[in-house]
Amino acid sequence: MYLDIEIDEPYSLRGKKPIHTNDDKDEIRNQYFLDKGWGIIRFAEIQIIKFPQLCCKVISEYVRNISGDHIWLEGFHEIEDLEIVDAWSTKDSISMASNAYRQKYFSFLKTIKQVKPSVSILVDGIYLNNEIRNTIRSLKNDNTIKSFNKSVKNSLFLKLLSSYLGHFKNLEEIKGKIFIEMTIFISNYHSIESYSFDSELVEIENYVINIYYIRTHDLICFSIYDKIQDEKLEQVLLIADDPAYPQLLEDLTNTEFILVRNYHNTSMSPYIKYISINSTIESALQIKSV
Repeated sequence: MYLDIEIDEPYSLRGKKPIHTNDDKDEIRNQYFLDKGWGIIRFAEIQIIKFPQLCCKVISEYVRNISGDHIWLEGFHEIEDLEIVDAWSTKDSISMASNAYRQKYFSFLKTIKQVKPSVSILVDGIYLNNEIRNTIRSLKNDNTIKSFNKSVKNSLFLKLLSSYLGHFKNLEEIKGKIFIEMTIFISNYHSIESYSFDSELVEIENYVINIYYIRTHDLICFSIYDKIQDEKLEQVLLIADDPAYPQLLEDLTNTEFILVRNYHNTSMSPYIKYISINSTIESALQIKSV
């Protein structure tokens, strides 16, 4: 699949010349790619800067429509659609330039400082999704429950897990904030329909948690092992339960683990601290009792 993604600004910063107008040469460029069998998506610059997640939804919808695979729209079902921006004329472009239109939304851009996270939360997506589905299945049979969400919320899930981050000894603060990275590994052959990607950046007290989703062709346990080894992660909160992990973790002697799973009686190393996943999931489902 070949896709050309264009980002159109209304005028050039240097010289403030009209560009990407509806009477410009963009149609020639579009036709070139179309003749080669490419797809084309055009965003206005303001859309990319102000609503990057909604732009990702547009791209995902395109991929879904071409591939027929609904997995590409996971995580976008709860967010709104991107508002359409019509192509501007040369006259519009000149007017926007005179009013410093681009400067009005440049303020939305943030400088992101790359810092190594104090703790890495690594998630086996298949395991987590199965636990959520099993929890939902058991709650449906509980007559004391009035209602609950059908998917776990990132923000609530992490709020409950954050209380355990203090168990790690070295939590480096940068301007009063502790940076955490959460990586959810998803197999190309599976989906996570019970887990809601409601946020990609969660701030809880003095923790700033950046969330990533990685699709992998490999077994998830090996992808997690490679990330720990390649990035030399020293403090890991691992949400997983797989017979392959014990042997893999034994090789990572420089990494401290806290394991999140549904039972304490595990075959994994007795030196690992454990957190029960059950109450964390139930709370993140926003249960209302009768």
